[in-house]
Amino acid sequence: MKSLFILALFFVVVFSSCKKKKSTTTCTPPDTVSFSGHIQPIFNAYCTSCHGGASPSANLNLDASVAYQNLMNPQKGYIDTINPSASLLYCSMNATTNPMPKSGKLDQCTVDLVLKWIQQKAKHN
Repeated sequence: MKSLFILALFFVVVFSSCKKKKSTTTCTPPDTVSFSGHIQPIFNAYCTSCHGGASPSANLNLDASVAYQNLMNPQKGYIDTINPSASLLYCSMNATTNPMPKSGKLDQCTVDLVLKWIQQKAKHN
């Protein structure tokens, strides 16, 4: 009986230590989000392989020399500073199915940084 108790205790200890731990990683975005310092580097790292060059995907070129101008085209709806969460750029990055970039959804801190930039009126700074 004592060995059964010890065996049961062993299993309780082993299985209770196998719980998935919550991530304690948090991100704190800067007070002011800069297009050139924060947003364009995201595009360079994750977007311009498809959205760059002479024939960009979806006719959206995010190369540094033209990205801001292309995003701010009011006829395209990429950026909506009145309703930032409705911006096509943000919605594409935050989609649960087929998010951009196609290589895989960006981490939530990065997506939130883009949203904060739009909330700050998407300045060209």
